Amino acid sequence: MEDMAKMITTYGLAVIISSLVLYFAVRFINIFLKDFEQKRNIRKHDELAMLRNQISATINALLERTALRTNADRVYVFEFHNGNTALGGLPFMKMTNTYEALNGTAKSEMHKRADMPFQLFQPFVDAIYGEDYLVMDVNSRTDKYSAFVYETLVERNISVTVRVKIADISKRIIGYFGIDYCNGNPVSEAKVEESVKIAQDVAIELGALLSVNKK
Repeated sequence: MEDMAKMITTYGLAVIISSLVLYFAVRFINIFLKDFEQKRNIRKHDELAMLRNQISATINALLERTALRTNADRVYVFEFHNGNTALGGLPFMKMTNTYEALNGTAKSEMHKRADMPFQLFQPFVDAIYGEDYLVMDVNSRTDKYSAFVYETLVERNISVTVRVKIADISKRIIGYFGIDYCNGNPVSEAKVEESVKIAQDVAIELGALLSVNKK
C-alpha cells in the first residue's frame, strides 16, 4: 500500500510539474508572439511613416519645380475628404490645402484653408468634377462660378488661376492642383495654355503619389 501511495504521489507530482512546464511554456510563447507582433506593428508603422515622409518630400519638390517652370506666384494641392479621413465610399464633403510652393513675393495660404465645406464653393466644385481643367480670370468673369468664388480670388490678390482635378489610381477625384498668378500681373493666353498643359501632367503625378500616401 505504501508503494502504491508513493506511486500515486510521484505520478501526481509529475502531472503537476508537467502542467506547470506546459503553462509556463505556453505563457512564454504567448509573450514572445505578442512582443513579436508589437515589434512588427511598430516596424510597419515606422516604414509607413518613412514612406509618407518620402512621398511628401517628393510632392513638395514637384511643386517647387512647377512654380519655377511656370513662373507662377503660388502652386498648391487641395485634397478632398470627409472630416479627418478620405476613406470609404462616402461622397467628399470638404477640402483642405495640403501642399504649397511659393515663388516671388506670394504669401502662404495653406494654414488658412483647411476643412473648407463644399457648399461654399459648389459651382466651382461641380466644375472640378465635370471638366478637365478650369481657368478663372478675375477680369473676365462668367456665370459658371459663384460670385463668392471670384470675391475670394480678388481678396487673395489672384489675377488668373488654373486648376486641374487630381484622380487616384482608381480614377476617383480626390482633389485638385492649382496654379495662381497674383498681383494683377497680366497673363497671356499662350502662358495660360502652357500652364494648363503643365498642370495636367503634374496632376497625373500627384494622383499616383497621393494614392500611395493614403494606403
